[in-house]
Amino acid sequence: MSSATRLNLLRHLKAPASEAFRIVEEIERFPDFMENVTTVEVLSNDGKKKLAAWEMVIDEAPLNWIEEAVYDKKKLRVEFRSTEGVFDRFDGFWQVHAKPSGCTVELQLEYEVGLPEIEDIIGPILKKRLTANLELMLKCIEERAKTK
Repeated sequence: MSSATRLNLLRHLKAPASEAFRIVEEIERFPDFMENVTTVEVLSNDGKKKLAAWEMVIDEAPLNWIEEAVYDKKKLRVEFRSTEGVFDRFDGFWQVHAKPSGCTVELQLEYEVGLPEIEDIIGPILKKRLTANLELMLKCIEERAKTK
């Protein structure tokens, strides 16, 4: 049986927490400043929850999924989960922590491939690639916050 892999990344930004959260919240703009995110199409948005179709490229391989995200502006937190796509499980959260010198953006992802027979082979490679991809997303958010 396959078990979930957890990735947890942090990046300190010299930007107000409210600005960092605004960037994280506007997922439909990610393709504007993240070269690895091809498309994010918001399918529905009620102000607190978005359903979006994502298309991303990792090492020239496209990844597509539908994701539901719940936004808590008071807690500066976004909880997301895939409702369909290439992974059996793909969920986690974005959390913005206010700090005296800016903020910290935390991104946690838990995923399961769902193919135990190949998990030992692709698991370490996938973890490395996803970690690099998430680091790139955080770096892009940091750069975006600097330009505001």
